[in-house]
Amino acid sequence: MDGHVAKNNESTFPSFVDLDDFLTKHNSNFIWLLVATILSCGWIIYLTYYNSRNIGLILTLIINRLYKDGYIHIGSFSFSVLSGKVMFRDVYYINQDMSIRIQDGFLIFRWWKMYNPKQKQHDPKAETRLYVTVNGFEFHVYNRTDLYARLQETFGLEPTLLTPKKDEERGREDRNKTLESVNIKAESQDPTSSWRSLIPVIKVNISTGRLAFGNHHLPQTLCVNFEDAFLTYATKPPSSHLDQYMHIVKGSLENVRVMLVPSPRYLGMQNDEPPRLMGEGFVVMQSNDVDIYYYQDEPGLVPVEQESGEEAETCSEGDKLQDLPPCWGLDIVCGKGTDFNYGPWADRQRDCLWKFFLPADYQAMKVTEVAQPGKPRQIQAFELRMNIIADATIDLLFTKNRETNAIHVNVGAGSYLEVNIPMTVGENGYSPTIKGQLLHVDTTSSMQYRTLLEAEMLAFHVIASYPRVWNMPQSWQCEIEVYKATYHFIYAQKNFFTDLIQDWASDSAPDIYSFVPYSWKFKILFHQFEMIWAANQHNWIDCSTKQQENVYLAACGETLNIDFTLPFNEFVPTTCHTRFSLKAEDTDMRLSLPECHPSRYPLLTLAKDYQNVKLPPDMFMPGENQAAPPPKPSKSRWRNITHAEAGWVDCWSVPNFLLIIDYTWHPIYPQKADEQLKQSLSEMEESMLSALRPPEHTSVPHNAPPRFATSSSAAHSRVPTDPSELPPDRLHVEMEMSPDSQIILYGPLLRALISIKENYFGEDDMYTDFEEAVSSPVLSTSTSSGLGWSPLGMEDREQKEASDLHPLDLRPWDITVLINLYKVHGRLPMHCSSEGPEGPSGFLERLCFEMKKGYKETMLQLLLSPIHIFVSDNYQ
Repeated sequence: MDGHVAKNNESTFPSFVDLDDFLTKHNSNFIWLLVATILSCGWIIYLTYYNSRNIGLILTLIINRLYKDGYIHIGSFSFSVLSGKVMFRDVYYINQDMSIRIQDGFLIFRWWKMYNPKQKQHDPKAETRLYVTVNGFEFHVYNRTDLYARLQETFGLEPTLLTPKKDEERGREDRNKTLESVNIKAESQDPTSSWRSLIPVIKVNISTGRLAFGNHHLPQTLCVNFEDAFLTYATKPPSSHLDQYMHIVKGSLENVRVMLVPSPRYLGMQNDEPPRLMGEGFVVMQSNDVDIYYYQDEPGLVPVEQESGEEAETCSEGDKLQDLPPCWGLDIVCGKGTDFNYGPWADRQRDCLWKFFLPADYQAMKVTEVAQPGKPRQIQAFELRMNIIADATIDLLFTKNRETNAIHVNVGAGSYLEVNIPMTVGENGYSPTIKGQLLHVDTTSSMQYRTLLEAEMLAFHVIASYPRVWNMPQSWQCEIEVYKATYHFIYAQKNFFTDLIQDWASDSAPDIYSFVPYSWKFKILFHQFEMIWAANQHNWIDCSTKQQENVYLAACGETLNIDFTLPFNEFVPTTCHTRFSLKAEDTDMRLSLPECHPSRYPLLTLAKDYQNVKLPPDMFMPGENQAAPPPKPSKSRWRNITHAEAGWVDCWSVPNFLLIIDYTWHPIYPQKADEQLKQSLSEMEESMLSALRPPEHTSVPHNAPPRFATSSSAAHSRVPTDPSELPPDRLHVEMEMSPDSQIILYGPLLRALISIKENYFGEDDMYTDFEEAVSSPVLSTSTSSGLGWSPLGMEDREQKEASDLHPLDLRPWDITVLINLYKVHGRLPMHCSSEGPEGPSGFLERLCFEMKKGYKETMLQLLLSPIHIFVSDNYQ
């Protein structure tokens, strides 16, 4: 029985001897070839498809076991020693604050390049040994855990993010970091001691990259997308001999687009819609070509002060001039196809991102200590400079009743922007600055009358002063200089810019806990300007772009200085006050009539034939024995549109012009409008006599409709009131013209001045486009800044607007005007020759006009000195 079992086992499981005998008898070369082929194919398939993945898996396990501050994933990894190439795919690095993702890439180290130990140290033109190519790069910042953990510790909250470190451990770490930094600073002068001598230059190519800042707690995420980036890292000698070297990263990016895109899985409601969408979201900036240059000095150590005078003399003047703080900055150059889009909506998203990533700690800032000898030098500021080397566009977008409006600005090549952000805090805080200039500015609006501003150059400089205490008063100064500007002004622009300001203003209720007092000081200076006023009768305006049939008056001058301050120093003030000061020099008034105007050619002929004959000396200074000098011939002045060849006629010349406007108004807070209304009523009641005060409010009859109503939910609780009884807003205007102004009294000029008075300060402040149907005015109180209306349903629209108005919007005005003119010389032109009689002329010593206008009455007063009229006649 046992022998039978053994025999079966031998037949079932042959021994190696049996297999060898079997293969020897049957010629096994083919079988060995087949086995070798199968194993080779399997090995090749493994090396091709699985080896790099397994190596990546092994590296992922090893790295994550050693590194505990994040998660690193390597999908595949392979290398070649012969070519010096390392390839990788699906590389992720994720921690609590950010993530870095790379779809695939490779790096090449040219180890076969000969190393020259005598090469120049920190040479940006040195030979490149390391190339890095990355495809599908993404860098996403979504949190700042360390900062919020520090805020929890500052506010005394229970730590939930990170366990706060003990002071001793933190001090020990700071000391270790200081020692390490000092050791790093003390770099040997031998180039062989640094890896930068082996790899002085690194080139990086990125295909399809993206930088993102945001998370699902924010409504919008800031994204920077680009298609191709070619970057080069190198070092070069520092800007100061006290520092070690300078890091530089330069390169070019193609098809750059900065966008605000909706955050996926946002926890809130997207109620604030962007004014314009392009692709994934709102485009803030885009450009076809962008060049960047990033530089940062590696700080050295603060030298020990030299005590002896002999050692001080050994320092050259060049070294003293180079004792500047370490430099840190970024230069950006934008090429063709550059567009910028901004506005109230984009600014609200910027503020939301700023508050999340840079939250305020509400602590007094500490003064930065001056670095002591032997310590690393301090970087004083970060400098950002953006240059535009091609034509670009800037759009300022805002919405009114879900309708998009825009201010479109075209700028030319050579425009730039500079931002200086201090990195240190002084006794008075710190002061960042913004300055720049825009060349060949051409500004239009989305109104039907599109033309707005043309200027050769617009320069601006903004200085912000932040105190060390977060809620102490801040001071902002803005200086603007405009050269060779032409501004087209119509009254409807007042409502257009009002809508822009209202959209920019915060809709949230005032909060005393976050209130920061501040003030804006504006200084605007125009060099050689033209201000065009539309003077058509009844404010009909031709809004076409070519061959406009409009009567224009232009105020032109050499300089115009505008100063005013916007104070926001009180929390929810009852009234606000500001003062505008306008000073102009060498100002002229010019008149233009369209081709279709019947008085155009008679006016041009009269202006051409009229001779500026010298007037009698006694008309300039009547009552004095000494005669004043005759008027000086006017020098040639800059003209852009108001050329005499284009039909413009000089009518009035003023050496100096002064306009002062004092404006006091009652601000309206949307969330507290009803409370403000009730408060105003209580103040009026207290001002009344107790005997005349009614014991109770008179009830309104049921059949009588309310005088004012609103569509809000609080309309039923609003106290009906007459807006004329509210305390008025006050406007005080003073205008003064310097002596010896010259006026030529053309007939069309008087008619144009009357039209200006009605179109800008009278009942015709609603303008109508020629192309629209008759009786379709553009309402000055329109709910749309587009300012285009059709006559259909006008009454219903007016009723709807009246129902949407709050009584506080209809607060009355208290206006006072004071106008003073001194020594005005007037002439009545006529067709004459040098041999003919002189034209009639007149002289007015002083004119004083006063107006006091309220809701119920208007008082006017006009004071005139004796008028001297001169008429000459040589008829015999």
